[in-house]
Amino acid sequence: MTETEAKELFDQIDTDRDGQINIVELANHFKREGHQGKLKEKVKAALEADANHDRVIDFNEFQQMVK
Repeated sequence: MTETEAKELFDQIDTDRDGQINIVELANHFKREGHQGKLKEKVKAALEADANHDRVIDFNEFQQMVK
């Protein structure tokens, strides 16, 4: 995924436009994409990208996650 593609996806998920993806935004994204079956596991796995453990994913963390 290119940096431009990653930024576009990040911006789609970051619905409140605060520059961070929180748990609610992440869960809503997975629901919209039809990944409701194992939602808890998917959110937990995605939050492993939260390098500084602040319970949100910034763009740098997101880039590492989607590599």
